[in-house]
Amino acid sequence: MASSAPFRLNRSGLLLVLISAAFAGQVGAAAGRVEFAVGDVTIAGTDGVQRSLQRGAQLDSGQTIRTNQGRVQVRMTDGSYISLQPNTEFGIKDYRFEGKTDGTESAFYSLVRGAMRTVTGLVGRVNRNKYLVSTPTATVGIRGTGGLIQVLPDSSTLVRGTSGIWFLANRAGSIDIQAGVSGLAPADPNQPPQETSDAPIVAPMPPLYLPGYVQGDQTTSTGEKKIEPPVPTPPPPRGGYTGTMSYSWSSSPQITITPNATATFDTAGRLTAITDSIGQNFSSDGTSFSDFGNDGIIAWGRWTGSVTGLADIDGLLTVNENYNANQGFHYVVGVPTAVMPQSGLATYTLLGATRPTYTDGSSAPGTLSGSLSVDFGQFTVGTNLNVAMTDGKGYAIGGSAPITGNLFAANNFSGLTVSGTAGSACSSGCNALVSGFFAGASAERAGLGYYINDFVGNKNIIGAAAFTKQ
Repeated sequence: MASSAPFRLNRSGLLLVLISAAFAGQVGAAAGRVEFAVGDVTIAGTDGVQRSLQRGAQLDSGQTIRTNQGRVQVRMTDGSYISLQPNTEFGIKDYRFEGKTDGTESAFYSLVRGAMRTVTGLVGRVNRNKYLVSTPTATVGIRGTGGLIQVLPDSSTLVRGTSGIWFLANRAGSIDIQAGVSGLAPADPNQPPQETSDAPIVAPMPPLYLPGYVQGDQTTSTGEKKIEPPVPTPPPPRGGYTGTMSYSWSSSPQITITPNATATFDTAGRLTAITDSIGQNFSSDGTSFSDFGNDGIIAWGRWTGSVTGLADIDGLLTVNENYNANQGFHYVVGVPTAVMPQSGLATYTLLGATRPTYTDGSSAPGTLSGSLSVDFGQFTVGTNLNVAMTDGKGYAIGGSAPITGNLFAANNFSGLTVSGTAGSACSSGCNALVSGFFAGASAERAGLGYYINDFVGNKNIIGAAAFTKQ
């Protein structure tokens, strides 16, 4: 995994952030609320007194949560979720959010031991250095929306991204962590973080609701057991896929990578469901499809109507959306390249794409054009994407993204460029993110998802595309 210099905090800057967080113990407005607490969970303020933590409790800066043998999930005021695993010590060092991202916001946390899952909110989306998690051996920063952070018994720090891009830094260096990839900051602070095949190990999610009955308990009006007719067996799903999903959740844009996934297609070759090896899953109601295509190596499309899913196995990001014709859940899915080329240049032209949509559905879908330029020797993907929306706005995504394995991802803080080309687009600034993969035995296909955030009106555009090597 390549280092990312634009994201790297120098040693003095990193110390300043950590020192500032360490001395921020003032209690102001509530920072968050406990969504649920299971088992022996306590909280302590600046006085150090341990108190039992219950569902509905409000949280403030300066407090420390210890889960012992329990678990807890909290929602912060910026819309982010944090799930703490058993035997975890987690501190809210400095949290400030007044409903806007104007530079005064901050979300500085500490993870002393144990593990946490998080789906981030508004803090860090615009000002990327405003969201940091410090551990005994590293600092973790946000470049995406979902991930898992674990402090191992030797105090080393293990991070796995589930969507977007994260970074892991210590005094010896830093790395970016893409979705589906893990990074480790060793116990020795003089050893830089590195990519690893290890994944954090967490306890299974406890059941939150108990069913009131099972199907065998149903009876007819005369008291006899009711026998339901068998459900027709769908065509068997196939494994070994990688997919990129671009969609909106509670009006926020999301991009999720599903590695080592099992996919289900209908008889027309349209994706209807996908589940990956870490439990992320998405499914369509199977009635509303748009913009789809499938060439046997890679498939793409846009679901509208009812879409459900789980983008985090702790249930932090549960998708239950009903997209109209101007919105959608965009996907590109393919058989990933097992052995990547190690040298050579290649141009990839557009094979097919979904029509880009605004997450709020405020106008009809637009169009995408463009190409990719790949340098396999330098492990980079050059992007040349142009988005034209039906309300007259136009956007261009350029720059490059690093390749890690058969995946690539970047945003405009790590190599991408994004600009407006029509209709006053990006007149107050824009952010962009692309995340994708190579497919086929010789990387003859590439798929990517993207989103653009235009600060004017806080408009978010999402889409997906498939490319073929020339």
